[in-house]
Amino acid sequence: MKAAATKNRLFLIVITLFFGAMGYAQPISLQAGRMKSSKRDGKTIQLLKDNVRFEQSGSTVYCDEAEYDPSTEDLVGRGNVRIINSEGTVVTGRNLFYNNATHIARVDGNVKLKDGSLELTTPWIQYHTQTKLGWYNSGGTIIDKETKLVSRSGSYQPGLKTLYFRYQVVLSTPDYTVKTDTLQYRTDTKVASFYSATQIDYKNSALTFQRGWYNTEKEVGKFYQQVGLFEPGKILICDTLEFDKKAESGLAHSHVYVVDSANDLKGWGQHCAYNGKTKFMSLWGAFSGNSGKALVWQTDADNNPMKIIADSLQYFNDSNAKIAFKAINGVSLKQKGFAATCNNLTSWRSDSCIRFSFHPVLWDSLTRISGDSMELQLQNKKVRNLRVFKHAFTAMQENIAYYSQIAGDSMVNDFGDAQKIKEVRVYGNAKSIYYIKNDSNLIESANTVSGKNMKISMVDGKVEAVKIYHEPKGIVYPIDALPSNEAKLSGFLWDPENMPAAPQFIITENYTIPILPYSVKEGKNKKKGGKK
Repeated sequence: MKAAATKNRLFLIVITLFFGAMGYAQPISLQAGRMKSSKRDGKTIQLLKDNVRFEQSGSTVYCDEAEYDPSTEDLVGRGNVRIINSEGTVVTGRNLFYNNATHIARVDGNVKLKDGSLELTTPWIQYHTQTKLGWYNSGGTIIDKETKLVSRSGSYQPGLKTLYFRYQVVLSTPDYTVKTDTLQYRTDTKVASFYSATQIDYKNSALTFQRGWYNTEKEVGKFYQQVGLFEPGKILICDTLEFDKKAESGLAHSHVYVVDSANDLKGWGQHCAYNGKTKFMSLWGAFSGNSGKALVWQTDADNNPMKIIADSLQYFNDSNAKIAFKAINGVSLKQKGFAATCNNLTSWRSDSCIRFSFHPVLWDSLTRISGDSMELQLQNKKVRNLRVFKHAFTAMQENIAYYSQIAGDSMVNDFGDAQKIKEVRVYGNAKSIYYIKNDSNLIESANTVSGKNMKISMVDGKVEAVKIYHEPKGIVYPIDALPSNEAKLSGFLWDPENMPAAPQFIITENYTIPILPYSVKEGKNKKKGGKK
């Protein structure tokens, strides 16, 4: 009775096998409900059933039944396999292959690894019971709360809270998706590190780079090599990008190239700061063609770009903002037909006006205009008038020796459709000297005139008629009788060497727009890209 009861009840058999004489440093302790020995190929095999269990190096392994070969220390377990380590990580599956000498356990069959909120699903996984390192190589899916990661291979080290993934890696959250080929992820810090071509897709933007790190919780990161930020109508490329998704801000460094196709704007420099919430961007540092200066091109419908270089360029990408962009310190501007320099330039959306301040000078091939400040009025991307305030002065070269000149407290220059001055209106202390030519285009006389105000009509850059208002004065001199002190008005300066030249605006390096390595939906390579 007692023997039958003992036979029929579930009892625990503890087997401790020591192999010190064979060079094995640690024994394996097996526990099971039932056990028996069996001969197979000349070896004695231990067969265990019902709640099989053993412990090694802080890990406990469970299964329904197992076979153990003492000579090789191989254990094969089947049914409801579980591996639980001391830190709480749990691995489950259908089958177990474990070697006590190597401390490596392989679990296959709908494998799941759980560590807190993290869960890995894969066809099989290998696990080292001493190092607690688990790895797979046949595809896996990891879910940690709202974060999902899939890859072809991966490893997990609980002691370092580190996951490492290779091949076709996709990390998805409600707000963004990361696609790469090599990724390391820390479950404690939520920091992902990238070591190959990577693309992060947001709802309306994409970011690509070759190396970098990203905190998936704080949504901040730093990215390197062939960095490209793509938004609707906008592209930013650089060598290094510091990125804050929540603040919608970033700081780009080295070989910075900005494209805003919606506003026909391009920019180059060494550094760029931007803020998506305020829609503000600042560009500074040397682009390839001009040491110490950043460069902006604003194109028009005729593909005639307005090129601006300055120590700092600021752009306001908001259609409701009054200011479109600013150029600060050491400003040079060039567009077909004219050039300019100043220390501050502001382009206003509110009235399509460009304002120049701090010693501005404008040139065309034969004309120099200067003053304390200026306003250039545009209409349909053409110059309509130029207003010059305080110490206004215009000089027009007639030949190598003589210059027609206009001076006054302020001045308004009206332009015709051919983008040439058709009328000049001078207000306050108006003065002018202009030259009369004969039919052979030779200068034969000079007129010096003055008054409170003045209006000058011009044709093809030449004085056609002059009207003087309030206390007019004038003298006509034969050219050979013109006194030297009357040939130049006070404030005259002709310095074509300071006029911005085309080479200052030439980009000598190739700024290539990176090709997105993955499409937004399919995760396959895109075929299109571009260069500047």
